[in-house]
Amino acid sequence: MTQESKLTLSRRKLLGSLSAVGLASAGAGLGTTAYFSDEESFTNNTFTAGELDLAVDYFSSVDQGTTSSSTSGELNGSTYSFEIDDVKPGDSGTLAFCPKLIDNAGWLWVGSESGLTDFENGLSDPEMAVDSTGGDPGEGNGELGDAIDVTVSYCENVSLSNGSVTADEIRELNNPSEYTLGDLGSDLNFGFLLDGDTGTSGIQPYPSSTGSDDQAGPCLCIEWDVPTDVGNEIQTDSIELGVQFQVIQRRHNPDPVNPFATGTGFSEISFEKALNMQALARGGSGRGEIQIHGDSGGVEDNAVFGSAPYPTNTDIDFTAEIDPTSSPPTASLTVNGVTVTDDDVTDGDANGASTGDPEWPGGVPSLIDVALNANSASGNGVTTVIKGIEINGNPTSPATIQSSGGASYLGVTNVDSSGVVTISGTMEFQGAQADLTSQDWIGIDFR
Repeated sequence: MTQESKLTLSRRKLLGSLSAVGLASAGAGLGTTAYFSDEESFTNNTFTAGELDLAVDYFSSVDQGTTSSSTSGELNGSTYSFEIDDVKPGDSGTLAFCPKLIDNAGWLWVGSESGLTDFENGLSDPEMAVDSTGGDPGEGNGELGDAIDVTVSYCENVSLSNGSVTADEIRELNNPSEYTLGDLGSDLNFGFLLDGDTGTSGIQPYPSSTGSDDQAGPCLCIEWDVPTDVGNEIQTDSIELGVQFQVIQRRHNPDPVNPFATGTGFSEISFEKALNMQALARGGSGRGEIQIHGDSGGVEDNAVFGSAPYPTNTDIDFTAEIDPTSSPPTASLTVNGVTVTDDDVTDGDANGASTGDPEWPGGVPSLIDVALNANSASGNGVTTVIKGIEINGNPTSPATIQSSGGASYLGVTNVDSSGVVTISGTMEFQGAQADLTSQDWIGIDFR
């Protein structure tokens, strides 16, 4: 790894002091809590847990103008709570995490099971003038997460020096411009794989350490600051953010499954979707259907396989597209040679019918999130499978999701949508065709 630049807080301090912008009254209490758990997952092996041990060194520093603080330590079967009080515009800090995989290399993921929650904590008098949300604690109503800018980097040689975290930056992760703590919280919901050797092409497994004092791979540095142009809307707001590192051994796992981006039930993307598509094995018509935006106000075709439901135990290819390059931007879903199209994904309706989903009124952004859902009715013996999943020609990890009752999902964030977004794969409904219901479907949600 090569040293490219010093990662210090000096460039953050260039934002200026509170007095320079007259925002001394715009104080906010920030309780940011980060939890790190030592978790081992093992598949297709005979190793014992002691032979793949995960520990994490942590470093944190906070600069609040007249005061500063810093701390460091190691997590190995323990948790650490990070909290900053009275955060104001101009404040900044750094968090750094240096994982250690003792004895064996592995695939190392960072993510969150709890995500980020913004709390309003009531409204002060100055805040009332600019913020109509409320509640105490007002879970989900706060604005602080979107007000804190962050930069996430691979780094090395991390230490505390004169009350600040210093490190040699290797390279920044692919952070969009104006990346916030709220954005990071959303990304952590679906996790991302840490590159064990950032100097090579492609993601490499995280290297092993010979012991708890040997730190072999790159660290993860998160710099944060509250810009000086942030106003009173953040007063009294606070944040809770849970962070976890999970490791899966490299041996016998050439295609590691993301422990954060898959699960049962709908993903956050599905709850906050701008647009959705579905392929129903047996719709309300009794026939196989495809639709954009659902039955109410959506555009659909209920004769994908003529008068019959979808065939079972058969691979059925599908392709979904978002085309931001057309004027206006469009969306389409194709199954069995049948295509349905929403001719404008910026107007909040499907070809003139109100959908209840916002779509993208300001135009399709350059990065979007995608969730694929496999759903099966409970107790009917049908298993819904989506496999061979590719997004813009890139295979997802995992490439297969399935459900034998309820919904299972795969979430992929920050998909490049500067051009046409293409999601392709194969669906299969396993079981008896006579048992298919309207609850056996695949869904693709976008935000």
